[in-house]
Amino acid sequence: MSRLLSARVAGYVPRQRPRRDRVPARPAALGSVMRSARYRSLLLALTTLFAALAASGCKVTAEDIAYWKRTVKGPGKIAAVILSDKYPVDLRTQGALALIEMERTDVDGVDLMKRALEQLKSTNPEDMQRIVEGMVPGLVEAMRGGADATPSGEDTPPPPAQVRAKDAAYVLVLIGASGAAKEQLINAVVGWYATDFAKRSLAGSYSAEQVVRSLGSEADRQLAARQLVEAMTARIPVQAMVKISQLLGQIGNDETKRVAGETLVRVQREMETDEYLGWLKEQISASYAAQGREASENLVTRAALLNRENYINDGALPAMKFLAESEPVANRLLEIARTQPPSSAAPLERESINLRRQRALMALEGGAKRSHLDQLLALALNNDNPIAVRDYAFDRVGDIRSEDAIPRLWPLVTYAENDDLQKRIRWRAGELVLVLGGPDVVGEFLNRLPDDREVEYEPEELEGYATRMAQMTPRPARVDALIERQLSSSDWFAKTIALRFIERTGDAGDVAKMERLRRDRGDVVGDGWSRREISTVGKVAESAIAGLRERLARPAAGVAAAMEEASMTE
Repeated sequence: MSRLLSARVAGYVPRQRPRRDRVPARPAALGSVMRSARYRSLLLALTTLFAALAASGCKVTAEDIAYWKRTVKGPGKIAAVILSDKYPVDLRTQGALALIEMERTDVDGVDLMKRALEQLKSTNPEDMQRIVEGMVPGLVEAMRGGADATPSGEDTPPPPAQVRAKDAAYVLVLIGASGAAKEQLINAVVGWYATDFAKRSLAGSYSAEQVVRSLGSEADRQLAARQLVEAMTARIPVQAMVKISQLLGQIGNDETKRVAGETLVRVQREMETDEYLGWLKEQISASYAAQGREASENLVTRAALLNRENYINDGALPAMKFLAESEPVANRLLEIARTQPPSSAAPLERESINLRRQRALMALEGGAKRSHLDQLLALALNNDNPIAVRDYAFDRVGDIRSEDAIPRLWPLVTYAENDDLQKRIRWRAGELVLVLGGPDVVGEFLNRLPDDREVEYEPEELEGYATRMAQMTPRPARVDALIERQLSSSDWFAKTIALRFIERTGDAGDVAKMERLRRDRGDVVGDGWSRREISTVGKVAESAIAGLRERLARPAAGVAAAMEEASMTE
């Protein structure tokens, strides 16, 4: 060994190592190697290795580290150098980076580096920190792809060397990097994901979501969250935008969510600009050219307009749902929902705008507040709005749970028109009144329903009212008594509500009360009854009695089955 070192000093080229120490040409499966006894015991032998290196008096150089990257036993020797305080920290740092650089199928260099540094942390934490700090610039550069980095194609995954560097940087955070080094590593890792979230979020051994969620301190998580905020632009894939927003909604604090919300609003507004439309046209034209196809300006424009709507409706607006509690997001969603198509709009444009309004109200779920009630009621009560827009406006009114909405809903409950739309609106308003008002409004609700003999009620509407009443918790006994009295009402719809209510809440003793209505020949009026082959209140009573008995039999049947199964296993 001493002659070899002397030869190096004199400028001689050292004799080539025997080829038997080279990596076998036959690649081994990484998983099987890691599970082998040799790999599991590798670190147990590291102390012996670096002791032997030190005892031999052999000086290890950067050339040795580079050579060992390619040999069978080389990775273990490199790990031994990392562990030994006989060598300069710079060389040990170079060794740690070399393990990550290895293009090997038989050894997981990142895991070996992790194990070595974890062992070093237990014996010499100061050296471990110095090595980690020294690794940061190299890892950051490797994640960028190095000096010869070239952008990957649309369907090309990130290069393995970058993925290993990203995994290693995250491992250093887990091991215990501290101070400026830790901050640099978190910024680098999350920034690497953010550069191309769609292609990189699942790359390597650690996903973006796993990394962000596992960061130990609140400060670290918010640091990572702010990096993700910067990744949200109008030009990232819609799936990536939605996923980033979901993560931010779950891990972000109030300030981070506010910043993220403002960013999303800017992104959505940008999507509506002519500049953004022009960018989409460029992308579409380039796609046609790459396929060797020609496209007219009109075709490209129509495709760009369609893509823009998809980016907004399937990307920006669903992403806003996870940040709907943020005031900027909620206000923007309401602004979109209020924007009606211009009178001059063509049918397709009108449909597109109304779909966007609907998606905005869907995204507002969880973010509607009492201060939004008037705006939402105005949308729900406006007959000029499409039914889908009104439906979701009703849903958001229900989310607010304010009894202040009830006075403005009563007029809808009294609708007597038999138009399908008007019946649907009455149904929505009626269920909402019962949800918001609870037991206190049941009596007034029953009195306000229109009782003209020609008024139609669909079976789903009356069952919906019965279900809402049955779900009231707590439900005073006076409510049950009030509804039971409807069995003697002169109005067929009131008797039907009572029958369906008892079907859902009654017991065996209530069957006799329902039986009295089996002989009721009063007609039921509505389009949907014939589909159920129900034409009279008596038929409703038969159906409700059967439903009650089936419900009561279910628990008993379950117990019997459990007892039978138990007896079979004894």
